[in-house]
Amino acid sequence: MRILIVGAGALGGLVGAHLAEAGEDVVLLEINQARVRLLSEEGLLISQEGQPERRVHLQVVSSLDGIEPVDLVFISVKSHQTENATRAALPAAKPSTLFLSMQNGIGNTETMAGIVGPERVLCGITYHSIQHVGPNRLRYRAGIKPIQIAPYDRRIRPEVEAVGEVFRRAGLETNVVPDIDHVIWQKLLHNAVVNPTSAVTGLTCREMLADEDLMAFMRALCDEIVAVMRARGVPIVDEEDPFRPVIGSLKALGKNRPSMWQDLARGQLTEIDAINGAIVKEARRLGLDAPHCWALTRFIHSRERQKILKKREMAQRVEQAAARAARPGPARPLRAGAGGGMPEGRVPLRTAPRLKEMVRAYYRDLAEADRDPKRRVACCSTLGPVEIVRAFGYVPYFPENHAALIGASRQASRYIPRALAEGFTQFVNSGMACDIGALLAGDSPLVTAYGIDGPPRPQVAVYNTADGLSLIPWFGFYGEHYGIPVLGLHPPALLGTVEPLDVDAAVQQHLRLIERLERLTGEKLDMDRLAEVTAHSARAAALWEEIIELGAHVPSPLTLFDLLVHMAPIVMMRGTPEAVEYYEILKAELEDRVAQRIEAVPGERHRLYWEGPPVWGALRVLAKLFLDHKAVVVASTFSGKFALTGMDPDNPIESLARTYTSVFTNRSDDYKADFLMTEFERFGVDAVVYHDGRTTPEYSNVRYGLGARVARRTGLPSLFLEADSHDLRLFSIDGIRRQLEDFIDGPARREGARAGRGGADA
Repeated sequence: MRILIVGAGALGGLVGAHLAEAGEDVVLLEINQARVRLLSEEGLLISQEGQPERRVHLQVVSSLDGIEPVDLVFISVKSHQTENATRAALPAAKPSTLFLSMQNGIGNTETMAGIVGPERVLCGITYHSIQHVGPNRLRYRAGIKPIQIAPYDRRIRPEVEAVGEVFRRAGLETNVVPDIDHVIWQKLLHNAVVNPTSAVTGLTCREMLADEDLMAFMRALCDEIVAVMRARGVPIVDEEDPFRPVIGSLKALGKNRPSMWQDLARGQLTEIDAINGAIVKEARRLGLDAPHCWALTRFIHSRERQKILKKREMAQRVEQAAARAARPGPARPLRAGAGGGMPEGRVPLRTAPRLKEMVRAYYRDLAEADRDPKRRVACCSTLGPVEIVRAFGYVPYFPENHAALIGASRQASRYIPRALAEGFTQFVNSGMACDIGALLAGDSPLVTAYGIDGPPRPQVAVYNTADGLSLIPWFGFYGEHYGIPVLGLHPPALLGTVEPLDVDAAVQQHLRLIERLERLTGEKLDMDRLAEVTAHSARAAALWEEIIELGAHVPSPLTLFDLLVHMAPIVMMRGTPEAVEYYEILKAELEDRVAQRIEAVPGERHRLYWEGPPVWGALRVLAKLFLDHKAVVVASTFSGKFALTGMDPDNPIESLARTYTSVFTNRSDDYKADFLMTEFERFGVDAVVYHDGRTTPEYSNVRYGLGARVARRTGLPSLFLEADSHDLRLFSIDGIRRQLEDFIDGPARREGARAGRGGADA
């Protein structure tokens, strides 16, 4: 049978792959050119839960020019696209061509029947659960019930039976029945209760289950829809408690959010009219009211409009920011070693010039504060309580960020020997060594990059050992060098569950820090100011988490290298409205990329997770390597640890203590293992790179076997790299390049490897 599938998404791809494997003549029509290219060149990789993956080669086109007439058109698009999709297929149709829909909601087959005639339309329903786990990868779980197909006019003819037989030959258990109206409504009940509620609230299914008030609303919504179903004569699956199966669906979906929320997040139209809107229409026809469905439909349409308007506004702000940053400025080029600097070659983000403008303004203000005797500067660790520091009126300076700039510009070898001459050993944290070496040498990349005199002279140093014990000697050196107080937070460490006693201990340390800063400044802490700063931090951190989450989309709109660049505001400007504004703009641009399916790595084929610190001196090299191999590194715990959750401006001190005690680097190995496995699933990665930084054991979670345990539990191919975050003398860039190339393209990628430590171990 010649079959045209309109829409090469999850359902269209899965059905198309099964039919093609069975020998049917299948063509998929897809408007996204990148997806057409990828599926045409690489095929579609599909795997049923618990079974090996297999590659299916497909014919995927973006135009029907030259396509012979088909016997069946399978419509696999969003409900609001049904009419356009049906009309797009007409050039490949003949008078006997049948049109089949298995879409969500109701009203799709009516739309199709109005275009091609009721006798040519088939209505179907499937219970398959399908997930995108890679740019051309689908993982699915077979439905708990067979696919059901029914003719729109309820007349089963031989050609309709033939469609069912084709599906069965393809391994898709299928029944042809006269009518599936009842079944469609039973599935609609679940979609109409869960989808819009999650979309409006932004909550996951697990979070909705835990909300007593929301569950009461959803039960009332369920009762309203059940009343319409009973008036239609639709049997209720659980007459005793119709809401019970909905609860079961919520539990099964767990941490997931339905597709309607995803559509809103992308600024796209939803299927609300085919779900709750259709129920409202049917209720009116039957003489009933459906106020909950009516209200949800209005809410969702309002959110659609606001999202679209917001996208337009943010697009304008991005263009304005880019135009401002494009004006010539006094900044001088950064002096960098060969191959240094931040990476290039990916699809650039339009917000990048705005970021450069912000960072330049930050450093100039820092230099002004250093010169102004009425202003104060604090040396602060990146995961230290910068909110308290800012609330006391200090301008924060971050030595760890300075070290990253030295590493990325490949100047560490200029400064580390100076630290060694001072008595530091080659085994100390290389970030600390290059920062302190620059301090002793009286030189810094800040001079050439931003036209300032260099790092400022702080009046106090504040750190938090939740992000590593090496901060104690690092900030201690600042105290000795400048003769300033050093104030440290030492919260309970290596925590699995963060207990109330742990938080209480951290609160006491925060209170002691505040008391000491009050003595130093001669001022009482302004709690209103602390609440204001905490609110900015909470909002920026939430936006940062949402930005990171966008990497879960296929194709990914961003890479780890984008995150390493654009994490500057959450590190250096946390607690300011500027960081919030920037991330609103960046998020809007990335959501627009998702909506348009713009790939950060053109032709994305592989999705990797990077665990461990960046190799700052090799960013450009690694970015180009992954780009050349069409591999996207979608996420890392290094950038993710700044997605700080739990800050509460109404309870700032306790919430800050809890938040900074709960960071990833301060958790137990068991917690980290569970977290990593969740991350791998969340981002749909097909391989993991573990970086063991030679001088940064507190940031390298593989030194004592954690990575190997996770690799065994997940079965994901895993590469273990020995390198370093800053010191290029401790490893060979060419060596890690060869290891990564072999891993991505060779047998190591499929089987796992432990490079540099004697062979396979995954």
